[in-house]
Amino acid sequence: MDYDLKITGGTLVDGTGAAPRRADVAVRDGVIVAVGDCPGDAARTLDATGSLVTPGFVDVHCHYDGQVSWDPTLAPSAMHGVTTCVIGNCGVGFAPVRERDRARLIALMEGVEDIPGAALAEGIRWQWESFPQYMDSIAATPRAIDVLAQVPHDALRVFVMGERAVAGSVATDDDIAQMRALVREALLAGAAGFSTGRTDNHRSPNGDQTPRRRPTRASSRASRGRSRASRTGCCKP
Repeated sequence: MDYDLKITGGTLVDGTGAAPRRADVAVRDGVIVAVGDCPGDAARTLDATGSLVTPGFVDVHCHYDGQVSWDPTLAPSAMHGVTTCVIGNCGVGFAPVRERDRARLIALMEGVEDIPGAALAEGIRWQWESFPQYMDSIAATPRAIDVLAQVPHDALRVFVMGERAVAGSVATDDDIAQMRALVREALLAGAAGFSTGRTDNHRSPNGDQTPRRRPTRASSRASRGRSRASRTGCCKP
């Protein structure tokens, strides 16, 4: 056989901005080896007549932060052509985390994103504390699509400040230094960036502001520090 897979008869939209065109696509050993006319036989042929054939989509804003620990498919995104997703958005997520704060981070995710806390508590396989460990846990599980992870602000503040993070306390200089160091550690380990949120609509399940929305005189200093650290990555609200 010349190919493992040949997709025939489809309308190709290749992502370059070029006009859609009729083209076949041939794959061998997991790599696209021919586009256009693809003479030769294939072990499997998929008739895409009447369908669009496109590169995989990148979902830059999703919340599989817990689901990524138990679901290798990451449905429903994988069912809609997504091949890469970015998690850790809106400042909520599950790393870094201390064991005592797991329920607190679940509650924040439930309040901000309306993901049922019971499902997260039942499903998350806690195999990490630090952010690099979280990334190792993600990498250890084969899955259908790729995952990029950002460092979420709420989890970072709770990890460093504990109860003070949700009680409206001002971050001390030492707190800020620790958060900067943790963000840098995560970025150097491969994190896609840092995320926060600035909307008043993000609340805990009981209606309280999230840790990142607590007004503190240290906020601007922390932001400057995160921006400097993120020169090796990116920042995303």
